[in-house]
Amino acid sequence: MPALKVQGLEFSYGAGPLINGVSFELRPGDFMCVLGPNGSGKSTLLKLLTGFMKPAAGSVRLAGEETAGMRPGRLAALAAYVPSETVTPYDFTVREAVLLGRTARAGLWRGYSSQDQAAADRALEETGIAALAGRSINSLSTGERQLAFIAQALAQEAKVLLLDEPTSHLDLRYKSAVMGLLSGLAARRLAVAAVLHEPALAALGCNKALLLGRGGYSFGPSAQMLTRENLSSLYGLPPGSPLLP
Repeated sequence: MPALKVQGLEFSYGAGPLINGVSFELRPGDFMCVLGPNGSGKSTLLKLLTGFMKPAAGSVRLAGEETAGMRPGRLAALAAYVPSETVTPYDFTVREAVLLGRTARAGLWRGYSSQDQAAADRALEETGIAALAGRSINSLSTGERQLAFIAQALAQEAKVLLLDEPTSHLDLRYKSAVMGLLSGLAARRLAVAAVLHEPALAALGCNKALLLGRGGYSFGPSAQMLTRENLSSLYGLPPGSPLLP
């Protein structure tokens, strides 16, 4: 059974369709990159997949269940989302921030159980930031902070992980670390989808690719999708551009 199945998804902000008939599916172990120029709807697509925004048409299914009308707690058990911009108005420790990933399971009015605590500690270990657990989330570098919010998503113990620009503003070391982490999570049978701005990063573990143009899309195995011809057309660059992998 697909971990995520999208059929005929459509969405518009008003002037013509932004997401137009998008269909694809991810199975456990798939790692999909989402690529496209600015304004092509990549971030909007992830918000539609999480149920944060409602499509004009089409459906999203997680583990065979329609997300339309799904209760937030059930949705959080199936899919975790890491946005491109994260705000922490309170001076949480890293571990406290990661524990927030358990909120949907713990509820608002009871404390975290030993199971919740163990899930947070596993997520800290998996992301390689256990040594930062007692640090203020606001004192971290950009790369460390990104790993902390990925750990928060992992603490949900969902089956689908959706990330919006997880490598933006990171140096080469952290870009490699994040992509290696996501590839490893897919190898553990999670279904992972990440919006990327650098096509070359897709070589670090992505086996599927969704290319979003303005009003159109294509989807398939990354080896077939991420050709110079496809990418030059997608971004409006000459095929010989050094910016293309």
